[in-house]
Amino acid sequence: MRRLIRSQRAAGGWGIAFVVLLLVSAAMVSLPTAGESGERIAAFYSAHAQLISVQQVVGIVALAAFIAFALSLPPNRWLRRALWAFVVSELVTNIVPLIIVATKPASDAAHSLTFVEDLADSALFLSVALFVVAAALTQPLWLRAASYVVAAACAIRAMASPFGVTALDQVAPLIFVAFVLLLSVKLLVRPTGEIRSSATTNG
Repeated sequence: MRRLIRSQRAAGGWGIAFVVLLLVSAAMVSLPTAGESGERIAAFYSAHAQLISVQQVVGIVALAAFIAFALSLPPNRWLRRALWAFVVSELVTNIVPLIIVATKPASDAAHSLTFVEDLADSALFLSVALFVVAAALTQPLWLRAASYVVAAACAIRAMASPFGVTALDQVAPLIFVAFVLLLSVKLLVRPTGEIRSSATTNG
């Protein structure tokens, strides 16, 4: 059981599983934001109810893989805090669309719920910014530097999105996925402990 969730190579496997599931989920449908009218939001959910439901279920499965990925990384207090902030925010972004699909609210209520989802989405990207930096603390300098770039993009995206600035809406998620994939492959090929052991032996 330990090999499935506590080793760094396990983290690499879970990270790749998370990336695949996340990309599958993202490809299904793009949900409307609170920048659109309540009527358009309600109509969109009515027209795509089944696909949206499947997307959120896949998203929850991806979240489970992400939790396993994070718990398999070398632990530190910031990593765990970022993980649970990520979990809470992601669950809200999954649950709100399911509520809209299930209850078929009026346009005003649909708009209000979408606004809540947008706020949770911003909180999610703030947690991502903290997570990538914390996850790279024990990694080589080049990977730590990459984490700072990803964190900056995600933090700016989180703070700018509620004001209607969409420049990083596509970029921030993609570089986060790229970072997780890069870290996962690195952990599969050469875990951090192996690097330290090699350095000690060569010294």
